[in-house]
Amino acid sequence: MRKKYCSLIFVICYLAYTSIYIARLNLSMASPEMIASGIADEAQIGMLGSVFSVIYACGRLINGNQGDKRAPWIMISGGLLLCAAANFAISFFPPFYAILLLWGLNAFAQSMLWSSVLCIVSDIYGTQKAKKMTSYMVTSVAVGNILGILFNTWFIQQFGLRYAFFIPAILAFIFCGLIFVFTGKIRPLAAGDRAHQPMHQLFLQKKVRISILPALFHGMMKDNISLWMTVYFVDRYCIDLKASAGFVLFIPLIGFVGRMLYPFFYKICREREHLVSVYGFVACAICALPLCSGILPPAVAAVCLSLIYAAVSCINTSMLSIFPLQFAESGNVASMSGIMDFATYFGAGIASFAYGFLIKHYGYFPMFASWVLISVVSVVLMKPLLRK
Repeated sequence: MRKKYCSLIFVICYLAYTSIYIARLNLSMASPEMIASGIADEAQIGMLGSVFSVIYACGRLINGNQGDKRAPWIMISGGLLLCAAANFAISFFPPFYAILLLWGLNAFAQSMLWSSVLCIVSDIYGTQKAKKMTSYMVTSVAVGNILGILFNTWFIQQFGLRYAFFIPAILAFIFCGLIFVFTGKIRPLAAGDRAHQPMHQLFLQKKVRISILPALFHGMMKDNISLWMTVYFVDRYCIDLKASAGFVLFIPLIGFVGRMLYPFFYKICREREHLVSVYGFVACAICALPLCSGILPPAVAAVCLSLIYAAVSCINTSMLSIFPLQFAESGNVASMSGIMDFATYFGAGIASFAYGFLIKHYGYFPMFASWVLISVVSVVLMKPLLRK
């Protein structure tokens, strides 16, 4: 494939994946006004976050396997179309349990994308260069978080609460069409003569089994920072949505820096992605400790959360993007990505439900204290991977 077309396809996939984070962060930015308007309370916001994560986790397991067999445009365009439909319907604010159902549909839709994006990158660049390009592709997560905060805050302030769901739906629909047009000729990785392994055989590999629990633990932090950061600053420091946007924007900005620096961290760790993850968990434990005190000024709290998010972003890149590329020869990149994402978002889903209850009744200390504990446990669990 000619270089200019590779670059164009890469950019379209990058922007398409960025757009789904705008259609995910809208809940976080809309949640204070949803609570104030009586659309949902704190426990119900936690329930929405939990349902999203659990369904996304299960969807990644299903769609990861399908991503190795189906043409990437089918998975990505289909996911974007369903994402657009779900967000469009939520913008009319039906009863809470209808929103819960639609938010679950949004989760399943978004679970259809990442494995197929990895397949496209691996196909157009080859396995070796794909590792470098994937480390850039994953910055779309941080960019999506930044744009999700900026755009959705602006949508709410300028047009009203419902536009935090309506406009992201329009964006997802546009990128659905672009993916259909520009990636239609790319084949799935498992096509042809590749010795594709069934998913259950992947679980038999020791390095896969060891990685699952740390993946689950890092998911407990990553997506709950995104879910609770706006409510945390509004509730804990009694500041309005506009003022809190400045603090919460700082978090994905530092996360973006962390993802951009990943190739540097990867290099100094001698291209050992699991070593990058261990250092990331150590950083999470150190930065979560001050948050447990509950007496930090808002700026210091924002710095701590930002550094945790940056560290978790590096762990996320190692586990969900670089590690699955080891399975390219057997055409299992999408399947392996699905397994790791399943563990990540299953952890996020369990934690979201628990944190929603705990925050409502006991404040934020239990959440931050749990981050210290799971980071330390993850470092211990990953030691065998460092000996390889």
